[in-house]
Amino acid sequence: MSDITRRRVLAASGVVATGAVAGCLGDSAEADGDGGQEESPSGTVLGNITVESLSEQSHTVDVIVEFDGEIEDWSTHELGPEDGGDELERNWPTTAGSFRVRARLDTERLTEVTPATWNDPDCLNLLVLVDRADELRILSDPTGGPCEGGDESSVDDGES
Repeated sequence: MSDITRRRVLAASGVVATGAVAGCLGDSAEADGDGGQEESPSGTVLGNITVESLSEQSHTVDVIVEFDGEIEDWSTHELGPEDGGDELERNWPTTAGSFRVRARLDTERLTEVTPATWNDPDCLNLLVLVDRADELRILSDPTGGPCEGGDESSVDDGES
């Protein structure tokens, strides 16, 4: 037997042994019913939603919260130059899930955000803000309230 043939035989037996071991590991993980890993809840927790205005004009802001395609909350907020803001009552699920939040300023077009807007974090608090230029922005904060324990430097603007 030449050296080349011996190498081929050793390589082939190594591949077969690796396949057999991988197959055994795969079978035991499948037998557990969960792939050998704990399942984590899928989605993002929607924490608090606050509506505020920095504008010197009065505005009406509608906020719609949807989970799995179903409207969970729809509120209208009248904000004047002297008003502080409103925090929405949490009428939506408190567990992780698939959601989107849509907001509208003075009956104009809806602005929509989903957890994907911020790379699908574990939890999000949202600020629906009318800025000084009378434009609507939706900002995120993964800290505080239901999202306690997040990175406070992660406040981000979902609008460009």
